Amino acid sequence: MLSGSVLCFAYELDEDEVAKHKGQYSNYVLLGDSIASGYRDEMSDNDSAFDEAYNETTYYRVPGSYADVLANAIIDDGSMTAFAAPGFRTIEIRYMLEDDYAAECDDEYLFHPSQLYVYEDYGYLPGDERIRQAYQQAIKDADLITLGVGGNDWGAYLGWVISDVLEEENVADEYMQKVQEILESNNLDISSIESLVEIAHYAGAIPALLKALPTALSYGLGTFYENWDIMIQDIYDLNPDVTLVVLGMSDTSAKGSYFDYDGVEGGPVEADEQSEEAAAITSYIVDLILSVANKPMIDGAEKFGYIYVDTDGATYVDSHPDADGHAFIAEKIIEALPDVNISKQFDDVKIGNVYYNDVEYAVLNGIIAPASETVFDTEGALTKGQQAAAFNTVNGTDNDTSDDEETTVLSFALDILSSSSSKGFTGVLNGLSLSLNLLADKNFE
Repeated sequence: MLSGSVLCFAYELDEDEVAKHKGQYSNYVLLGDSIASGYRDEMSDNDSAFDEAYNETTYYRVPGSYADVLANAIIDDGSMTAFAAPGFRTIEIRYMLEDDYAAECDDEYLFHPSQLYVYEDYGYLPGDERIRQAYQQAIKDADLITLGVGGNDWGAYLGWVISDVLEEENVADEYMQKVQEILESNNLDISSIESLVEIAHYAGAIPALLKALPTALSYGLGTFYENWDIMIQDIYDLNPDVTLVVLGMSDTSAKGSYFDYDGVEGGPVEADEQSEEAAAITSYIVDLILSVANKPMIDGAEKFGYIYVDTDGATYVDSHPDADGHAFIAEKIIEALPDVNISKQFDDVKIGNVYYNDVEYAVLNGIIAPASETVFDTEGALTKGQQAAAFNTVNGTDNDTSDDEETTVLSFALDILSSSSSKGFTGVLNGLSLSLNLLADKNFE
């Protein structure tokens, strides 16, 4: 993993947000696919830098990627551990996380061959047992993880299937000839599945594609939905206290500028011109696809408690962010991170604990006093005096707080629910999970 670096870009991070979270984490781990890894679209098959692009974006830190920007902004020493790779899907991540799955997985496109020849130059494959062990250990040691994956479950996977169909139909050469002709005549952006299918029509491969695509769509979508919750649970099984940030998939139509592999910005990207009507239809379709694609991610945030970040608004070069796009995504992550105050104050309250938000709410609102300036005492029991102090705070009463006899979680919860006072009652309701999460961890007899 490469060391930290500083890269200049036009998009500037919010200094106040950066200052708020600086030093909040010390062990940041990056998981995901080519967008997460920092792969750049200007590398073409005919460019000698194409191999380098894959080599230097597979489990490596890429200057200017959102992970690099994030680490430089909020990690004190700018360090991070990169475990993202081009072509990764939820299937590849499950392979890395589960020994049983790795032994049984027979997916035809596991660690897709379009990249394998590059890995073989290094003497290992991305799913090598040594790498898998390091991958899992990095997750165990992390206090912050960002996960960006899903695009290959959808678009890239279908592209691989289409390519194989063309090979089987013996029309691959004709297909590539048509691609070249259309590119030269219409400047067509072939990064979309619609374009790939359109060109296949000219090559005479539509009948075979019509047979293959429904199955491919069903498999790609089905495995993504099936794998999502399992993959997230795998991560939490390895590290239940980690702060996990999940990045949603976004519309790639907002084009920015090319930038060379050394981080030097290049010329602007010419976006395809569309009529107003066509643009409206395209926008509708994109929004529909994203709403379906991101649904398991959004639902999972509520189910598992991770942080979901909407990345729409980032600028792209073809299907990957440009330099400003990566900086935009980094800022969205920083803005979404939880408040750092309590995690810095108490040694026994770590960001990512199930009761973190409840402790933060209780302390910041003066509802429950911590055991000391540095220990909240999440394993201790609540006393009647502490309960009385909590009600004094939210109800404006003046009850005696000297009683050190322990009370019960049930008593505390019922007292909150039966409170007839309106003063501060909204605050009580907002913090009601205190009695469900925080107090459930205390030792009441």
